[in-house]
Amino acid sequence: MSIDRLPLGKIGIISEFKDKVIGSRLIELGLYPGKPVSVIRKAPFKGALYLKSDHQSFAIGHQEAKTVFLTTTSEK
Repeated sequence: MSIDRLPLGKIGIISEFKDKVIGSRLIELGLYPGKPVSVIRKAPFKGALYLKSDHQSFAIGHQEAKTVFLTTTSEK
């Protein structure tokens, strides 16, 4: 499942990036495969997604979010 489909508050583990350019940028920010992440807010009209991972917050665009794939875990 891509991160844009992750429900608010649910935790997922990043498994892969479908776009190498976006993936390398996110890795530089600290979002890499194997890292848990949750969506804390979604902007309307397919706007940015606000993510939280290890006490850090990130905002990525909807198109970028479609290229980040993850596996889901149980809700905390």
